[in-house]
Amino acid sequence: MKVVIAGGSGLIGSALSKALLEAGHEPVVLSRGAPSAGAGAQVAGPTAAAAGATATGVDPSSTTSGKGASTGVRRVAWNPASLGDWVAELAGAGAVINLAGASIGHWPWTKGRKAELLNSRLTSTRALVNAIRTLPADERPKVFLSASGTDLYEGRDATPADETTEPVDTFLGKLCVAWEAEALRAIDLGLRVVLVRTSPVIAPGAASLRIEALPFRLFVGGRLGSGKQWSSWVDVTDIVGIYLWALATDGVSGPINATAPDPRPQVDFARALGAALHRPSWFPTPAFMIRLLLGDQATLAIGSRRVWPAAALAGGYVFQRPRLEDSLANALGHGSRS
Repeated sequence: MKVVIAGGSGLIGSALSKALLEAGHEPVVLSRGAPSAGAGAQVAGPTAAAAGATATGVDPSSTTSGKGASTGVRRVAWNPASLGDWVAELAGAGAVINLAGASIGHWPWTKGRKAELLNSRLTSTRALVNAIRTLPADERPKVFLSASGTDLYEGRDATPADETTEPVDTFLGKLCVAWEAEALRAIDLGLRVVLVRTSPVIAPGAASLRIEALPFRLFVGGRLGSGKQWSSWVDVTDIVGIYLWALATDGVSGPINATAPDPRPQVDFARALGAALHRPSWFPTPAFMIRLLLGDQATLAIGSRRVWPAAALAGGYVFQRPRLEDSLANALGHGSRS
């Protein structure tokens, strides 16, 4: 099956392209950086940034490193601002996966930056749906999988948030809701739509994980803020697995929480990170310092998200790395990379 991946040169897109290729599918990556339409290219494996802001549904700061690249994945140039030659790639495709959106983890959240974060997601998603609309009904993809994030559950911690939990009225919460609304327009075109609400991704070589690990490597790591806020996460193996499962399972539609069934208070996450590095977790970073340094972006570090993958578990998905300690050990090189 031909699977078109928009914004597929980052962490999740690269790992997903590789998995699709190995499963005998034909992945085609739509990328602003592609050299030319239809050109063959190499797409890197999961060596880019991972555990970043969750509203992207992917790691927002991920980039293709070129290391561990796998051949056979075509890259096609696209510009979501206009319907160009890339639209032809959608004709006859079995599925479209939308991972496109500007990095949430980079740059201060100025008013202009917030507008860019929102518009990049809405423009890309709208372009894909509009492009599908131009195709004859018998040439349209059957499935549209669109990334979203778990930020719309921030602070709903009394019980773990599932897919029925109401979204919060925050910048990232409203961003996720608007992003999903654009994707849901594809239902009117006869497509099965799945909204993959993704927690921060833990993966080998992840830039954000390296940043988190640095204080621990220097023996000054510890909890962030009070440490009572909840941290939800997902292993790169399982985010790829959930996409493949949702792609292949006809009964799956609507929102899916792509998060491990092991949310932890942040103090526990910090201890597990320290243990994976064989370092203590003794030095807390006060919340006021995080807010002073990051402003509104402090929610990425000290916002609380206790998320549960109810739909995935009910639908029969079996997590390959459901335990935080195992995921961190693998990502940081102290465990099996299988």
